Order: sequence, then structure tokens, then C-alpha cells
Amino acid sequence: MTDGSDGKAPSVWIRVVGMIGALWFVVYCAIGVWRDDLVVSLSKSSSNGVHLHGRLAWLCFAGMMMMSIGLIRFLGPASSDGKFDFDGRRRRFGPMVAVGLALYAASQAIADLRS
Repeated sequence: MTDGSDGKAPSVWIRVVGMIGALWFVVYCAIGVWRDDLVVSLSKSSSNGVHLHGRLAWLCFAGMMMMSIGLIRFLGPASSDGKFDFDGRRRRFGPMVAVGLALYAASQAIADLRS
């Protein structure tokens, strides 16, 4: 699997945009946790979102951190041999992204149950 020869590997620009997006999520969540009012939403149709405070905000922040770290590691620069092993990276960092997404969703589900 070389640099995109099989059509699976994302282009360099898509990878850079993905890493910038992952960093933006971390900054957004950090500001929300710092203010103790993190506004998130799982749905595109919801214009208000869910306001998370205290432990739920920290749980959501932890999930976003795990997702972002997993995405950055997945999309990051190729190894020293210059190959982007799409399947190998997905196996290594996919579970981290999945656990982060589960924590993110769980924090919102718990907030919905409380209200």
C-alpha cells in the first residue's frame, strides 16, 4: 500500500484539514469546560444543542480528546518509509476514535436522561 495507489489513502490536503478540525474540537471543548458550559449536539437538526456542566462536560471533553488524538494519529504524517498504511492505521487508532465517540454520546445521553 503506497501513497494512494489503491485509492484508499486520503490526500495530503484532506489529512491536513482533518487534523485542523480535530484540533478545533479540542480547543472548543477546552473553552467549554473552562467556562463550565459546553454546548454540544449529536444531531444536525437541533439548533440549541445540549449544555453540559461539571462532570458531564469533563466526560464529553475526554471523549473529544480521545477522538481527536485518534484522528490526528490516523491522519498524521506517514511513517519513515513514506507509505500510508490505511488499514493498519484504522486497526490501530479506530478503537480510540470509537471509545471517544462513545464517551461523547454517553455524556449527551446522560444529560438528556437528567432533564
